[in-house]
Amino acid sequence: MNQNRNKDNDLQRAIDEITQKGGASAAPKSAPAAPAPAPMGAPMPQPQAPQMKMPQAAAPQMGMPGMPSMSAGYGRPMGYGSDISKVKEAALKELFPIMDRVEVDPEKRFMLYQEMLNTMRDKAVIAPAYEAARQIRDDKIRADSLLYLINSIDEMSL
Repeated sequence: MNQNRNKDNDLQRAIDEITQKGGASAAPKSAPAAPAPAPMGAPMPQPQAPQMKMPQAAAPQMGMPGMPSMSAGYGRPMGYGSDISKVKEAALKELFPIMDRVEVDPEKRFMLYQEMLNTMRDKAVIAPAYEAARQIRDDKIRADSLLYLINSIDEMSL
């Protein structure tokens, strides 16, 4: 039994010498070394497959030149570059025709129309904004909303 342990220890030392970097008895790099038998009772080492590096596509970065275009409505491409205000304007333009599907209270609805007026400067927003303002129950907020509309109409008329 002692002889088996000595043989196992000698075998392990030989394996360690071969596998150590820069060892004097290391096998030449041009010829692969045959795998050494594992000591008794030790798990068998599994051969490792060479690592393959998979190509990866670069993730698009927001605001980078040459970036894929975003959609400015269903199916229509839009390039916006690094100008986030163009994205906001595109989103508001896309939201405008479907505003009747947005379930919000009249104050919030008016605020959305107000944002559309500020960003898009489109006269088509005035009539639905007026309807939203008329539905606001708080007299002070409704009055402020109507005054905002009057001022916006005056600015657009100039």
